[in-house]
Amino acid sequence: MSEATFWFSNPFREWIGQRTVTVRWEGRITLREVLDRLAADNSRFRANVIGGGLRQETFDNLAAVILDGDFLALDSVIPDAAKVDVLTPLAGGADSVRSTTRRRPIRCWVRLRMPTTPAFRRGDRVSLRLPNDPRLLPQEPAADANGG
Repeated sequence: MSEATFWFSNPFREWIGQRTVTVRWEGRITLREVLDRLAADNSRFRANVIGGGLRQETFDNLAAVILDGDFLALDSVIPDAAKVDVLTPLAGGADSVRSTTRRRPIRCWVRLRMPTTPAFRRGDRVSLRLPNDPRLLPQEPAADANGG
């Protein structure tokens, strides 16, 4: 019998009621099938994750599922003895200050490889401060050599 351990960040942990879940199966199993199993046992998880159906585009905005540093799609096969992290996407930033439009968050995925030292353990929280990088903000068209 195969098994994998899933580690959940909030709010998934709250919806399931525990931080880690071990899933066992015969043959093969996909991420979608794992989520369906969890939804069958947890009504809050079912309402918030499965909702009106589970589509890849919708799920990508809800969670980042990572195995060995790679993002998993709903139809990805889960290997035996896998340790899978289910995280929420980060949001932050804003449009350029010059913009008159309403500010909106910039969504992004961040993958961190932490050094293996006693200072960092699996599950530790890490705070990120991202620089105000002008390459990430909308730019005004550059003037040509004639000033036009």
